[in-house]
Amino acid sequence: MSNRTIKAVSFDAAGTLIHLSEPVGSSYSKVAAKFGLEADPEALNRAFRHIWAHTPAPFSTTAEQNDPNEKSWWRRLVSKVFDEAGHPFDSEASFEPFFQALYDHFESPGTWLADQDALETLAIVSENLPTVILSNFDYRLRRILEDLSLLHYFDEVFLSCEQGASKPDPKLFRIVSQSIGHPPGEIIHVGDDPECDWKGAEQAGFAHFKTGKGQRPLSELLRELSLA
Repeated sequence: MSNRTIKAVSFDAAGTLIHLSEPVGSSYSKVAAKFGLEADPEALNRAFRHIWAHTPAPFSTTAEQNDPNEKSWWRRLVSKVFDEAGHPFDSEASFEPFFQALYDHFESPGTWLADQDALETLAIVSENLPTVILSNFDYRLRRILEDLSLLHYFDEVFLSCEQGASKPDPKLFRIVSQSIGHPPGEIIHVGDDPECDWKGAEQAGFAHFKTGKGQRPLSELLRELSLA
């Protein structure tokens, strides 16, 4: 693949460009403790992985409920995680302030870290090609990327909560293609999720670059695009 073929790049965010600084269960446990609930972080981790794997993304074609927004989706997911982990809240009144604090926590500085190759890769890619975010994350992502000095590398940010569709829905990829003015075959999508990123890109006609755990580091994207 050469720079002559690919004329734009879209990046996934979580798991690709940014990573949590600690396991989800640890964060859930720490925030819950502030509200008087002692919950085992490992049990929360196991429950989160199970619930996450069996909960369709908001705005997806397989979504079980039509949530008004992604915060509502997260509220349901977090409640299920604590129930499955054996640490249910005793009432909605006690859960709601905890959930708001937890939701804010995952936007706060220090919760996310930039991938070790993100800064250099984005600096070079964005100097040579139109570069966008294509993510199932919610509106908090802009603040997170800004705090990590990554946001300015992107020409546009496409979020599922703002487009009414979630990866791997081809609709979301189509919106990106039309907005940046390049046909799917001229865009490469970079991501870590086999279903949302790799399969989604392939079904939409995008090229794709597999990164994340057990895959190629972001730095190799530069050679893939003949930029290194």
